[in-house]
Amino acid sequence: MPIYLARMEIRDRIIEEATSQFFKYGIRNITMDEMAASVGISKRTLYETFKDKTELVSTCLAALEQKHDKINYQIISGSANVIEAMFVLMKQGIKMMNSVNPVFFFDLKKYYPEIWQSLHKEHKKKSCQMTYTMLRKGLNEGLYRKGINIEIIAKLFHEQMNLVSDETIFPSDKFDHGEVFQNIMINFTRGIATKRGIEIIDEIIE
Repeated sequence: MPIYLARMEIRDRIIEEATSQFFKYGIRNITMDEMAASVGISKRTLYETFKDKTELVSTCLAALEQKHDKINYQIISGSANVIEAMFVLMKQGIKMMNSVNPVFFFDLKKYYPEIWQSLHKEHKKKSCQMTYTMLRKGLNEGLYRKGINIEIIAKLFHEQMNLVSDETIFPSDKFDHGEVFQNIMINFTRGIATKRGIEIIDEIIE
């Protein structure tokens, strides 16, 4: 195997294992020594691949975002209608939430604020674009009510989504964030749906 391919393989293994470890235990609780041992490589090889933990965290999140973009595209393009796509995306979101230790987000915000801000800004931009696309698609399919203001609806949706991770409103020791997310999604979608749209929602839920 050519050297550059071997290095890429090692890099991918590190990213996959680091993402898994960070999600499970949080970022601060995993040292670079432990990461190297977990991947089965030397500490030197780890630092030759990533100069420090900050670069590793940033790379893991960028790779994760790219992976989710691909999955979202496949879901939207492969669904029968926009409401079906929304519910599949909802299930993906809940699965993601349930697989991540809340400590991960706490560590990211506290110890890597620049990465968090950059990630949040980029994610918000992409999420808004996707929401606009989904709303227009729902209108064209006759599943969302005519006359809704897409810009207002999109902003309302994202503000409600921000509530899911707001510990002051839904503390993780009292609320299941996946359940909060599901309640917001279902009620929000029903609120803008036509009669046919509501019928599809009820069929999916049942």
